[in-house]
Amino acid sequence: MSTELQLLRGLYAYHFRKLRSYLRTIWSLPVAERYRDRGATYPSLVDLYLHILDDYRFWFIQAYAGRTFRDFPLGVRMGRKEAERATREVERLVMGFLQQLHPKDLDRRFYIQVDRRSITIRSMLLQMIEGDLQHKGELNALLWQMDVKPPPVDLSRTARF
Repeated sequence: MSTELQLLRGLYAYHFRKLRSYLRTIWSLPVAERYRDRGATYPSLVDLYLHILDDYRFWFIQAYAGRTFRDFPLGVRMGRKEAERATREVERLVMGFLQQLHPKDLDRRFYIQVDRRSITIRSMLLQMIEGDLQHKGELNALLWQMDVKPPPVDLSRTARF
């Protein structure tokens, strides 16, 4: 039977595999479609994708570690190789963090300076899964509006845990 921490590691590994599927789908579109303002929470598909990366960066760099980082600017014309590199960097950051955790660490609290509150590492990890799902769902809706099939999501067939 998997421990809670093993389950979280498996979910995050799954989320990053799916994120790379979204990257391939978005960057396979014509440039104009990739960057078109679609009136979503972040204007374009690329903006929304980069926001997902920024969410991870915010929580693991700023909220947890207390360091600052620079958000990807809206409308940035990032090429596929740059997006792949940014995705790998975020994945290394998050998966490295998870690999260093011990089960008792999930209950450890830390203070989020910008929110002026403390939460547990478990809460942060679950918040990120929720946010990731929300934004991928938004990407799905935008892709469907374009008659583009989003990457398949099937945790029960592809997760390794």
